Amino acid sequence: MKLIEYFKRERSPREVRDLYTRWAWLYELDDIITLFSKKICRLMILERARLRGDETVVEVASGTGEMSKLLAKKLRRGRLICVDVSPGTLTLGRRKLRRLKLDGNVDFVVAAGEHLPFPSRVFDVAVCCYALDTVRDAWPVIKEMFRVLKSGGRFSTAYKGWAKNPILSAVDRLVWEPYLRLVWNCGAVKIDGLFDRAGFKGVVKEEHLNGYYVLVHGGKP
Repeated sequence: MKLIEYFKRERSPREVRDLYTRWAWLYELDDIITLFSKKICRLMILERARLRGDETVVEVASGTGEMSKLLAKKLRRGRLICVDVSPGTLTLGRRKLRRLKLDGNVDFVVAAGEHLPFPSRVFDVAVCCYALDTVRDAWPVIKEMFRVLKSGGRFSTAYKGWAKNPILSAVDRLVWEPYLRLVWNCGAVKIDGLFDRAGFKGVVKEEHLNGYYVLVHGGKP
């Protein structure tokens, strides 16, 4: 198989899992690679989640724990469940939170966002940070987030969109988008309408960095 054809094809869930496990160390450099723009965006995701500190929260695709750190600090009286399909990134996240002494109220579960291994209506908040643009189809993940949330629960998420500024758009399409698709099997998506379709109410969409980052948050009736 030609190299370009390999990267353009869709990868299986197992291949994606192995990919993120193999390159977990590189994922740790993501903030530097994105000039710390993702770090700022994570703070906005946290703010939109409106945590009191006593909720039970599921973080879908928690990766190496950068978002998990922020959530765990807020949930001193609550519980955080970190879910990721990649054992490698989840291991790094567990070590990171343990090192920061933030793992006392955190559980780590190896699972895919499309098949969350939890009963329905058990979580107060669902958070998904930069993962809906890494799966083959975001719809099953969004449906699962809706299913596991209690009535009155909230969700807060972010994913990559398309930059609208001509200069940013050119850099994105010529440099950043190819990097994401070649290395991380992900890229820009347009999925905000799926949250309404899943049944969420009060859905708010925000575009930042001229559309490059898309934040969506809302609640379950």
